[in-house]
Amino acid sequence: MTRTEMLEIMKRLDARANGLLLTGASDIDLLGGMFDLMPDFKALLDSPYNGEIEANARRFPGLYRYGVMLSNVAEGIADGAIRVPR
Repeated sequence: MTRTEMLEIMKRLDARANGLLLTGASDIDLLGGMFDLMPDFKALLDSPYNGEIEANARRFPGLYRYGVMLSNVAEGIADGAIRVPR
């Protein structure tokens, strides 16, 4: 993934997240509304540019909120606060 591709993915994810948040979406609505873009988010995390999400929090606030929400869900699952079926 090039830096240009990374920025395009970040813009696309941010635009979707912002659109959902502007309509009053809750975190669970955000999760559902971004589901089809999850592979793009994973590609960012797996890329050498994974630190760019946090570094660009002000530029891409919807994307950043989505990332924080996913991180919180992952932590909740890991520590048992969120139970998921096996």
